[in-house]
Amino acid sequence: MRLNEQERNVIKSAVTKHFGDDAQVWLFGSRTDDSQRGGDIDLLVETELTGRDALRAKINTITDIQLSLGDQKIDLVTFHLRQGSGTDRQPLIITNASRQGVPL
Repeated sequence: MRLNEQERNVIKSAVTKHFGDDAQVWLFGSRTDDSQRGGDIDLLVETELTGRDALRAKINTITDIQLSLGDQKIDLVTFHLRQGSGTDRQPLIITNASRQGVPL
């Protein structure tokens, strides 16, 4: 994983602050591969929030992370806990991120 402990802590703190204590966060994409270089920070957040609350939390989380880590490209995908666990009901990005992602 190409995030150091301080970066992981910043991300986890921002997610908890804006999405709540029940939210879970995974890193996925190129940052999970130590042999690659560069790349944006791809995050999957599992949350109870929906609609405007989820959008507000997403924007505030990305802002907090960028203020702490510097101007980096951050992709944050949210998944509502009640959408069900069947992969036939999930968008492909969520299925892939949850399978290949690394919990933070």
